[in-house]
Amino acid sequence: MKKNLALALLAGAACSLPAAADVTFTLASDQDLSVLCQTSNPAFYVGNNPSVISLVGDRLFVAGYRNNTSGTGVAATGQLVVVENIFGARAFRAVPTSVTTLPASRGFYGLQYDHGPARAGLLLSYDAGGVGAENSFRLYDVDSQANPILRAGAPLGLSGRGGAGPAFDYGANGLGFDYAAAGVGTGVGPVMAMVDFSDYGGMQVKGPFGIALSGPYALDALQGMIYNGDSVNAAGQSSAPIVNTFDASGVRISGTLWRDISVDPRNGNLAVRASNDLVVARRAATNGTLSHTVISCAPGSTCDDIPFQIMQRCEILYGTSSDVVIFNQYVSAAITTNPFSTWVKAVDLDGAPVTLSFKNADGSDFVPASSQGIYDFSWDPANNRLAICDFANRRAYIFDLGAPNPCGCAADYNQDGGVDGGDIESFFADWEASSGCSDVNQDGGVDGGDIEAFFQVWEAGGC
Repeated sequence: MKKNLALALLAGAACSLPAAADVTFTLASDQDLSVLCQTSNPAFYVGNNPSVISLVGDRLFVAGYRNNTSGTGVAATGQLVVVENIFGARAFRAVPTSVTTLPASRGFYGLQYDHGPARAGLLLSYDAGGVGAENSFRLYDVDSQANPILRAGAPLGLSGRGGAGPAFDYGANGLGFDYAAAGVGTGVGPVMAMVDFSDYGGMQVKGPFGIALSGPYALDALQGMIYNGDSVNAAGQSSAPIVNTFDASGVRISGTLWRDISVDPRNGNLAVRASNDLVVARRAATNGTLSHTVISCAPGSTCDDIPFQIMQRCEILYGTSSDVVIFNQYVSAAITTNPFSTWVKAVDLDGAPVTLSFKNADGSDFVPASSQGIYDFSWDPANNRLAICDFANRRAYIFDLGAPNPCGCAADYNQDGGVDGGDIESFFADWEASSGCSDVNQDGGVDGGDIEAFFQVWEAGGC
């Protein structure tokens, strides 16, 4: 009986992709980071502006930038600082091994915690203004002990520059990469995905690349990233030598510097930034890019082509509605009074706009101080929280989306990053067996009510 009902409903299901649902964020904490940007507080000085953040539970990792070339209140070095207990009586913890010279108009450009199964640590990228600086990429152990430990740093001369944000990549099926089969170490785990900011000869872009985190997650010699075809071993891990292939040649974004990358650890879907544009790509089973779309402003508009603007950022908020991608889109360097909604945008994985609503705890609209749109984003999937770093106003806003559903979003039932017919098939396979997450309405049973609940969210495109 169940099978007949399932087949009938599957045959009658709509074939079009549902529209992405709106996403509402509620302010949970407003962190004033100006204390970390004062030379009178040298023990916790990050730079005279906070540039990158990473949110992990009730800890906020912060690194900075030297925004001034001269004058008082500017130091020549900066570091990574942990703001602990951000929802209570906060405290600061410095990371001494992160103290770094910050040349004028340089600093830290990327900070990413591994929320995937390996919990490999925290990646930090740094740009001294030239190719191959020592420790341009660093991996910190931030979980095993109270004080973060520098586990590994990229060697001097590495063919890469830390002028863009890195990310952890577990491949198309989320199982990680077989280091031994790729000839880059032992074990299985993620690779570091980076966009090659530095190689812009003729304004052509090579990125992204990857660095295997092998052994006890040591940064090995630069390897390519597996974005154009690959073999997998019996366990499903990627096993071919890692070769660079993701290239947006033929579209406008290929003519400038790459700035940031975000990768979904469950399925390898990715987003990258350059020239005020955003590229969103779905990963194929062989780790190639199944498809990609470019989101850009209209040529000739006030937000078109800004290749040398720092901090063009993006983050995949996976597990929310249709897995939205949030990013900051500049309008003009001369405009400083535009509302928050002008700078902060979102799309789904097919490039369709997603409406974002930011609210205070009392339900009123969240209205931060005016800014030029220089923001960084950090998504904490374990707690359904989003942190936004406000560079100009030296603040970090932490927003809550509520308690996460252990089964994820029912609309994206198979958790591949899209809402389509594959989710219907996966749902009914579990529903017939009364297994998995088929109790969509969470009433304790698996019956026709769950079918109705599933199609309500599937047709809406999100939960």
